[in-house]
Amino acid sequence: MKLDLSAFENFGKKGSFEDHYTIIDETDDFFVVFKRYGIPVQVTDNEQMDLEGFLNAKFGGKVHVLNRIDQPVSGLVIFGKTREFTRIFTELLKNREVKKTYIALVSGNPNKQTTTLTHYIKKLHNRAMTSDEALDDDYKLAELEYTLIQSFDNYHALKVDLKTGRFHQIRAQMATMGMPIKGDLKYGSRRPNLDRSIGLLSYKLEFIHPKTGKHYAYTAPFPTNEVLWQLIDKELIK
Repeated sequence: MKLDLSAFENFGKKGSFEDHYTIIDETDDFFVVFKRYGIPVQVTDNEQMDLEGFLNAKFGGKVHVLNRIDQPVSGLVIFGKTREFTRIFTELLKNREVKKTYIALVSGNPNKQTTTLTHYIKKLHNRAMTSDEALDDDYKLAELEYTLIQSFDNYHALKVDLKTGRFHQIRAQMATMGMPIKGDLKYGSRRPNLDRSIGLLSYKLEFIHPKTGKHYAYTAPFPTNEVLWQLIDKELIK
């Protein structure tokens, strides 16, 4: 059954659904999308719009979500076009052969030297619970490394390299360390962003195609909805 696209035409207050994503690259195996904050990548509620459903309808086929970012987060999302590549990329993720880098705007007092955070995370309803140890079998190892890029009056820009990919991982781990992400009320930010975004960007995806050996690296543009993004010196991101 063909999906009626009319439901998507007036998404959001600032334009159509089309205005909230940009296709960065497309190959025979996959395509990479820059998603703006405000739209979900994938939902289970058939009555709610999401990027996966919209792209399925737009291209008349089945796309496979290969990395998920939260609804209030902007950044790169990769979709598989074939089952074979989806399987291959899933193995790359499992083996930690996909480099996923985020930029986070946080409050608090981050370390000035590169720091590794290790916790155990459990998904409980729509939140992530953290612990220093696995309290039961539902707690999964969560690791990331952050580097301070730049500091402003009340916030800091961090480069975050994910080692694992757990539910709300960056949001929960930063909050646990007393550094909630700007605008993230769910994890301890004192005030929301007016547009309901949070200060987190899926900034870079990098991997080597195991069959062709070709190296792929994609970098997201900085969001334009938050003045702090425009103040970050990209030359400091290494």
